[in-house]
Amino acid sequence: AAPGRIHVHQQRLKTMPAELESATTVAGNTVTAASATAMSGGKLETLCVAIVDPISTGACLAKHLSSQGYRLCRVFSDTIPDSVKALVAAGLEVDWEVTIQHEGRVASTLAALRGVGVTHLLVGSEPGVSLHAELSAAFAGGAALSLPREALELRRNKYLQSEAIRSAGCDAVHQRLAHTHDDVEAFIHTIEASAAKRFKAVVKPVEGAGSDGVTICNSAAEVRLAFGKLEGTKNILGLDNYAVLCQEYLEGDEWVVDTVSRAGEHKVVALWKYDKRDYHGSPVVYHGMRLHNVEADEPLLRGMVAYVTAVLDALGITDGAMHSEIMATARGPVLVEVNCRLHGGEGIWLPIAEACLGYTQVSALCDSAFAPPAFASLPATPRSPLLKHGAWVTIRSPADGTITAVHHEKLARIRALPSFLGEYCAPCIKVGCRIRQTVDATTVHGCFNLVHADAATLEADYRVAQQLIDEGLFAFTPAAAGEKDVVRVETPKGPRFSYQLSEQEQVQNSLWGLLHIWRPLEENSGAVPLRKLRAVRRSGWRF
Repeated sequence: AAPGRIHVHQQRLKTMPAELESATTVAGNTVTAASATAMSGGKLETLCVAIVDPISTGACLAKHLSSQGYRLCRVFSDTIPDSVKALVAAGLEVDWEVTIQHEGRVASTLAALRGVGVTHLLVGSEPGVSLHAELSAAFAGGAALSLPREALELRRNKYLQSEAIRSAGCDAVHQRLAHTHDDVEAFIHTIEASAAKRFKAVVKPVEGAGSDGVTICNSAAEVRLAFGKLEGTKNILGLDNYAVLCQEYLEGDEWVVDTVSRAGEHKVVALWKYDKRDYHGSPVVYHGMRLHNVEADEPLLRGMVAYVTAVLDALGITDGAMHSEIMATARGPVLVEVNCRLHGGEGIWLPIAEACLGYTQVSALCDSAFAPPAFASLPATPRSPLLKHGAWVTIRSPADGTITAVHHEKLARIRALPSFLGEYCAPCIKVGCRIRQTVDATTVHGCFNLVHADAATLEADYRVAQQLIDEGLFAFTPAAAGEKDVVRVETPKGPRFSYQLSEQEQVQNSLWGLLHIWRPLEENSGAVPLRKLRAVRRSGWRF
């Protein structure tokens, strides 16, 4: 790290006011914005917020807090890959007071957080969920996810989540956690012995994000193949796929219920309906999503809100932002998973929520932590009527190939739609770049945000945008056998040819690489590893 910047950080540690140090170590008390300001003689700058793995929407959270004048500290978990944490969107940079790299010892990271004067602890993205939960369980003060230590694994483990809500009396998916091929065969036998008219199942990582690694299987052979592909691998977040989750296939529409909770009070801040379809042989490709309030389909969505509230209670969730995925089946709402963090996808949905609701999950989370009266004033479900109607449409590629032309006239038609609000195009969408086939959320290459006061206008524009995207926003030469870096990929639908992309090309093709321009963290970023902080402590500086 840069010596000058470290010196500044160390000097801050050395001269930390005693009253602030004591304020961050008062067990059982929450340090509110008002009390922290009072302790600092009316200066907001003494209130310091740590964000664990502030990537994706976590970067938007950091920017929001920075714009409000909060001091910020970032913590990188020991599970987040360097290739992921090194992505910083242009326009979302903030002035971090210090960067702490967690090295496996929670007590050491807690000491470092207290040493730099952190008063509140939030989670920024999926890789940091487990570490945030562990730190929050021991962290004195701050708006944190309040789960007992014995329930920490419920944060990310989809299997345990479904079993926990089943025990609490909520409807849950039929499933089996597969560690071995024998487990897979037992699951296959269960599906074949069921009363289902046709074989259909889902195989996916037990922990993960987006639709990474998710396979819809229509036969026992496809289940075995999907298990073999996941066994012993890592997901996009760099986490080991130590087990594979095999589940019944839930028929119905998929919804997202975004919530923010404070002291056990749950508020639904957004209801999104996914538009997932088969796309050139891939069955779970995001085509878009639409924002709704309860009144859009009251019988369905009132029941869904009640179900999600019961799920959060069953999981012991009392505080924080949650992103729950729910299937609206014939038997009622059934949980896919609760993601114990903000709605992801780089926060590309934030302008839609702001335009349609006047608030977002990010602003609601900040209100719950720092402005309880503002949180109390939020409606229990998304406002009615909506200020406007909103949706986003994904940019997709039907195959791997090298782009030979961009159809600017089609882009111009989308931009001219009455509801057009903005766009996010991945860097790979330009002539000469190699592009991945869109098979899941991580290979979506951008999106168009649509917002309009008239619901019918939005719906018409949504259809037009989807048609233009299906026709193709760019021309390309497909990847072919014998071409450099081309590999043969076996899929349930048969073999296809794909590029073995460089790390930079993967970033340019990935959902992680949205928001136009990314830059790597500078080598001299001011990061202070815990081993250096421990050395500081041995030198006599207090934590």
